[in-house]
Amino acid sequence: MSHRLPTPFLVLAVAAAWAPTAAAQITPGNLIVLRAGDGSAALSASSTAAFLEELTTAGTPVQTLALPTAASGPNLPVTIAGSATSEGFVTQTVDGNYLLVTGYGVAPGTASVAGTTSAAVNRVIARIDLGGAIDSTTALVDAHNAGNIRSAVSVDGNSFWTSGAGSTLAGTNRGMAYVASLGATTSIQVPATLTNGRVAGIFDGQLYLSTAAGGTFGVCTIGSGLPTTSGETSTLLNGFGFVTGSGSISQYDFWFADAATVYVSDDRTAANGGGIQKWTDVGGTWTWQYTLTPGSGCRGLSGIVDENGTRLFATTALASANALVSVVDTGPASGFTTLATAPANTVFRGVQFVRTPYSVTTGGTTCPTSVGVPTIGTTGGAPVSGNANFALTVGNAPDITGPFPGVTFWATAIGVPQAFLIPGGFPIPDAPPCALLFALPDILLTGLTDPTGGAVIPLSLAPADSSLWGLPIAVQHAVFDFTGFYAGFGLPVGTTVGMLITIGN
Repeated sequence: MSHRLPTPFLVLAVAAAWAPTAAAQITPGNLIVLRAGDGSAALSASSTAAFLEELTTAGTPVQTLALPTAASGPNLPVTIAGSATSEGFVTQTVDGNYLLVTGYGVAPGTASVAGTTSAAVNRVIARIDLGGAIDSTTALVDAHNAGNIRSAVSVDGNSFWTSGAGSTLAGTNRGMAYVASLGATTSIQVPATLTNGRVAGIFDGQLYLSTAAGGTFGVCTIGSGLPTTSGETSTLLNGFGFVTGSGSISQYDFWFADAATVYVSDDRTAANGGGIQKWTDVGGTWTWQYTLTPGSGCRGLSGIVDENGTRLFATTALASANALVSVVDTGPASGFTTLATAPANTVFRGVQFVRTPYSVTTGGTTCPTSVGVPTIGTTGGAPVSGNANFALTVGNAPDITGPFPGVTFWATAIGVPQAFLIPGGFPIPDAPPCALLFALPDILLTGLTDPTGGAVIPLSLAPADSSLWGLPIAVQHAVFDFTGFYAGFGLPVGTTVGMLITIGN
């Protein structure tokens, strides 16, 4: 298989295949949908068992991962209220390494579980890695008291923001809470006034929350960036609150396709305007474009942009035996496909398209040249398919036109294993320990740094291309300093350092 990155880079392509999966391995590119109930009895307000169903995007079942229903060491049960339609949303950490769900730290069968105190029935965040391991040690005693916990979001699975409702407990009323660490038991109320949150989200470094209470209907920003303190202002996106359809607006999950396009689920009936709403930013005002409907309202929502367009995945708003559906957005008349139907006495809640994790890892120990210690890095956001701004950076390299002549080069190749960075390159005989060589199949681009010894090398990952998901790119920055600053060393290698990038989506 051949892969091509946008100019000015050409890459050496290596066929990439998924490695054999261990039990419970979750495969990027598939869907995870939360199923409430085991089918043995009708859903009610009591706590019930929950399951993560993995399916392909064509609807083929892959596996079922049961969330714990009993304590095991520091891990608590993770159950949800069977008839609480606002619970059970699934998110993925920004870096792609974990899935997150929330629930109650109590066994199935606890009556009116959403009305219990959080001190007696802890509100739990479950972190699931892509190997299927579940960590449910984060059990909050002070959040969403006597109310629903609905979702959690995180950058890397080590700290969290939760959404939900709850009555006052120790002076707090938490529509959103910040949890500082995995395994924590306490939290901080984040919004100053918003006390009933539905679904939390993070996009482009900003924290968001949907709500349909207290006169606020739609998607809000919470503070600036990713706030971790209380008293933050919640600001409805400019243009939201516009009434689409009839009856009360009832927006739940949301997914940003890009900085100017967000899709929002609404669980009203199709006749009243329920389904998946498309909103776009038009001159600073978020504007409703149209609503895609599978014949009913929707609650859970996820999506992906690839070479085939924008694909959306949603769960319908029936109380039980509902459907998991998909649609490619080609306009208001786009047709839906039913991927799966929940068995009797169960219901699908949240859905998440499992993204490929991205990573940037550096290796090697740089040594100083005549102008400083060379660097290597990235800029323009994360290395994800579709990011047109992504670029490589180098710095502190001798300028060939300056008083200390030198030249820098960088090289890229696809398919280089992790061992490329371990133990940090290959030593050169008789050279200083920090003068290492990273063996790459091709030198694809050489160049000069600017007079300050730096350079930015565009590596646009646009347009979105699924063939790039999960592919490694190895980058080497080698510096040749012709001042001969290493006595007795015959080659003018000043320093080399490597970087391994895995492209996500």
